[in-house]
Amino acid sequence: MMKVYIYVVLFSISILLTGCYTVPIEIQSDDPKVQLKENYSIYLDSKWSETQTQRLFSLFEAISPEPDKIPSAWKISNEDLENDIQMMTRNSLNYVTINRDVFRIDDSQQELVSNRRFFYAVVEYITKNGSDREALKQILQKRYGISVDIPSYTLLLQHTTQETDKDYTDFENEDLMVIISILEEFPHVLQNDPHLRYLLCRIDDEVRAPGVAWTSNGYIELSQKLFKRDFVDDTRRLIAHEKAHFLWAHLFPQQLKQDWMELGGWYRDAEREEGWATTKDRKAFITDYAYEKNPNEDMAESLAYYLVFPEKLRTCSEAKFLFIQERIMQTYGEDYVSLDSM
Repeated sequence: MMKVYIYVVLFSISILLTGCYTVPIEIQSDDPKVQLKENYSIYLDSKWSETQTQRLFSLFEAISPEPDKIPSAWKISNEDLENDIQMMTRNSLNYVTINRDVFRIDDSQQELVSNRRFFYAVVEYITKNGSDREALKQILQKRYGISVDIPSYTLLLQHTTQETDKDYTDFENEDLMVIISILEEFPHVLQNDPHLRYLLCRIDDEVRAPGVAWTSNGYIELSQKLFKRDFVDDTRRLIAHEKAHFLWAHLFPQQLKQDWMELGGWYRDAEREEGWATTKDRKAFITDYAYEKNPNEDMAESLAYYLVFPEKLRTCSEAKFLFIQERIMQTYGEDYVSLDSM
C-alpha cells in the first residue's frame, strides 16, 4: 500500500514539473535595441550609443509606423548625406546610413536643430522618401492629430462654405511632406491642437485666399495651386500662418494676446472695415497684410515669418521677434533655431 502511495505522489510531481516546463514564459525586454529589432526589424551596428538607440526607438514609437516587411541594418556615418540619410536595398535587406551630425548636442540650440534633422531623416525612411502615402497620413494623425481623409465634406462644410467633395481633391504625397516639414517647426506642445482636425485641398484658387483657417469648425483649407509655387518656403510660411490662427483662437492665453496688441499698437476702431487700427507705422509690420488687418493676422504673419524667414522678421521688428521667441517658443518648450526645409 505504501509503494502505491509513493508512486502516486511521484507521478503527480512529474505531471506538475512537466506542466511547469511546457508553459511558455514571455520575458519583456526594455532594451531599445532589442525592441527595435523585435517591433520594427531594425538591426543597429555596434557603434550606436545607448542614447542614440533610445532616440531612434522613441521616435518610432511616437510615430508608430507599420513594421517594414524588409529588415533593415542601420549605421552611423560622418558622410555628408542628402537629407541626412542614405537608403539602399541589397539581398532582401535595407541598408540605412544616418549622418552623425543629427546626434550633435554641442549646445542647447544645436541640439534643437539636430532633433529636427533626425526627425526628418527618419520620416524619409518611414515614408520611403515620401512615396508611402499611408505612412504619411499616419504621421499626420499620430503626431499632429490631423487627418486628410474627410468622412463627409457635406457635413464638415455645412456651417461654412456649404461646398461638396467636387470642390476639393486629395493632397499629393509631396504636399504632405511639405505640410509635415512646417508642422514640426512648432514647439512640441503646440504641434497637436485638438481643435484642428482636418486639412482640405481646394481645387479652385480664385474663390478665397490660398489658405483659410476655419477655427470654429476644426479645419484648414489650402488651395491646390499653393503647392505648385516656385518657392516651397513660401508655401510653408502660409501653412504656418493658418496654423497660427488656431493657436490664437484656442490656445494662447488672453494676457499673451493683450500684450501682443499693445506691442503692435492695436486698438478698436469701428470706422475701419476690420474693426481695428494701429498707432504704429507700416515699417513695424512684416507685411502690408499684417499692418492693414488686425492683431490676429499680425500674429499669424509674424509667427509664420519667425518659423520660415526668421531674419526677415528680426530685421523688420526686433521687438516682435523677441516676443515670439520668449513668450511662445520658449514658454511652450523650446527656443527656435532656423533649419532648412526638407
